[in-house]
This record gives sequence, structure tokens and C-alpha cells, in this order.
Amino acid sequence: MSQGKLPRWEVFIRSKNSVQHKHVGSLHAANADMALENARDVYTRRREGISIWVFAAEDITSFSINL
Repeated sequence: MSQGKLPRWEVFIRSKNSVQHKHVGSLHAANADMALENARDVYTRRREGISIWVFAAEDITSFSINL
């Protein structure tokens, strides 16, 4: 983490009608607890979610499959 910049967190929400979490956006926070609190405030204002996951963006690894 460079000085003065907060880490980026990726936010996933599971809605009442779903069995899986969906990526809904990103936010910056100093730690996981703050990221979870901010995600709850920003992404569940209308109570559409029943579960929230936050992951540090640097901990997510992905790849694309060419079909």
C-alpha cells in the first residue's frame, strides 16, 4: 500500500432471491472491518441484500477462459 492510499476492497452481495453472491462494486477502506461497515452502508441501503462479502482486491486472482 502506498503512503496515503487506502486499500481497495471488492464487494459481493447475495440478494433475497439468489443462492449466489454478485459483485456490486469496490470501495476503499483501511481494514476489513471498515470495508464491511462501508459496504453495508453503501450497498444495502434499501435492504436488498441478505449477505455481504468483502475481499481485499489484492487477494483476488482471476483468469479468463477462451471458449
